[in-house]
Amino acid sequence: MSLTLIEESAKEVRRLAVAGSPLAAGDFRLKKLIPPLEQAGAKVPVFAQVAKAMSELVSGKEAESSTRLLNLSTLLNAILYTQGQSGAEGDFRELALFPTKCASTRTTARVLKPLVMALTSAGGGRYEQIKSAFERGAFNDLRLIDPAIRALGDNFPEIADFVAAKVLPGFGPGIVPRLKSSFDIKGKRQDARKLEVMHQLDPVGTLDLCKTVLDDSSPEVKAAAITCLGKHEECLPLVLEQAKGKNKQLRAAALLALAEYDRAEITELFTELVKGKALDILAEPFRVLKSLQVLNTLLAEGKRVFESLLKNDPEQIPRFWEILNCLAHRKDAEVEQFLLHCLASSDKLSKIKAAKNSIFSGTEVLSRIVSLLYNIGSPKAHEALLAKATVLPAAAFPQVLRSALRAWPPEKVYSEFSPLLTQKAAKEKVQIIQVAMWNGLHVNDPDFYAEDDTEPNTEDDQRLKEVKWDPRWLDAAIASDQPIIACCLARPNHKGITEYLLKLLESKHQIETGQIFEGLVRCHYPKVTDLFLETIRKRTKGAKPLDYRVIVLLQSAAHLPPADFPRLEAFAGELDEKFVDHFLTAIEPLRPKREPAALATDEPQTNVP
Repeated sequence: MSLTLIEESAKEVRRLAVAGSPLAAGDFRLKKLIPPLEQAGAKVPVFAQVAKAMSELVSGKEAESSTRLLNLSTLLNAILYTQGQSGAEGDFRELALFPTKCASTRTTARVLKPLVMALTSAGGGRYEQIKSAFERGAFNDLRLIDPAIRALGDNFPEIADFVAAKVLPGFGPGIVPRLKSSFDIKGKRQDARKLEVMHQLDPVGTLDLCKTVLDDSSPEVKAAAITCLGKHEECLPLVLEQAKGKNKQLRAAALLALAEYDRAEITELFTELVKGKALDILAEPFRVLKSLQVLNTLLAEGKRVFESLLKNDPEQIPRFWEILNCLAHRKDAEVEQFLLHCLASSDKLSKIKAAKNSIFSGTEVLSRIVSLLYNIGSPKAHEALLAKATVLPAAAFPQVLRSALRAWPPEKVYSEFSPLLTQKAAKEKVQIIQVAMWNGLHVNDPDFYAEDDTEPNTEDDQRLKEVKWDPRWLDAAIASDQPIIACCLARPNHKGITEYLLKLLESKHQIETGQIFEGLVRCHYPKVTDLFLETIRKRTKGAKPLDYRVIVLLQSAAHLPPADFPRLEAFAGELDEKFVDHFLTAIEPLRPKREPAALATDEPQTNVP
């Protein structure tokens, strides 16, 4: 007899065994296999038995799916094992056990697959996906250890650094032997991250390895070792020695490690560097610098250079730019006062032209000052920016808008900025308003974010989620034909919004179709699911697997009414196979939650082979 159908059935059963038996009930892939099995069962009775067991599993209740899946799997394995050879040659050996913080989870393979792909493949949008998964606790799963270790060498440094700093330490010290087994002392940045993770999980046990690395290793790994040694105060003499070396990369790593200590010899070293010619190497150390004496020395130097700059000496711009870089991420009262002093002279500063030795003019310097002041986030800083809004460069508008959203009531924000919607010259400013609205809606959604001058899902964007926009913005958006704003602010019982959004679906506006459907959901359009499925049928017909617009449209299914989940899940059987996973992942949050009694208790797992 032909075993093709049996092998295909076994493959699908194995998939469900990994994904979780509750997903077997109603599985559309198994449904497709039942008719050919029944047809083959007319000649071979065992095929009929498989078809019957599969039918009972698919049409049965979720509570009984685990037993029926086991029965079906046993039957299929019995057929395969009696019709061929099984087993593997090899010696028996004891498996090593290591402690870990992970626990057994009920996370399905369908949910893990996109995360594994984000960790091990290439492409945009993966950082937000991984970060979101970490924040909701998805990495509490042993199956993600190896993909996470592999991500340490990701081509996108932000992903590799995030995995090293946040993800891998969460697995516990049990992964140290796994990291050490593939550690190359003369490797590149990937191995440097491995050393940093090992030291974080086992500081004492990794200390000797860090000292060994200082003698013979690549610059990347040696810099990581210096960072690790800087965590041990008894090793500071070794780090100070590296801070005086010739290799700039190692000096930078040593200075960053030393900045966290307020000691006389370290203060003396930084004071000398501040008075030197180049300050670029101090930008990172100043973010964590503990010595207030060194900070005041830098601010004094900044005031001296700024006064020279105002006397129309553009040659001082590169020096002042380095000082501003050193002040980034600092929120000290002394730093705020210094920046407010510089902002007060914005009229003079904006008129200074770029020097021959600089690509920056006074306008760029002013924009940088605005950005630093805004990041401090105090009411005084926001009020100062709004007071100077009319003389600030256009590049500072994002900070001006967000300062207004924090400091002003919704009515004043509307009266000040809504006229921009009808001004052709204000197109870029309108886009910034759109970004603020869009990010406020999707700040915690990794698949929907707007790209501007800030990272998605930042603390600043989290505040946008709490912003109340004046209701008149929606009327103004429809009147001035601003579809993104209309989609963001769509609400039920508004005269004209539903008609406007339906017309958008037929227009050639450069706006994602998924945005329109989100707006229709927000205004409670009763036929939104019917219209969505009809649009999906049209857009996926003949589309390529990596068609960005189609994938984004499929992802927007997550915003449909949860009550329509059964229809959406059934519709997955009609989709082309290359789009099924995107669609099923999108609608998974809409799945009705199971009763607590039906859930198995998660038992902590303290050892992993």
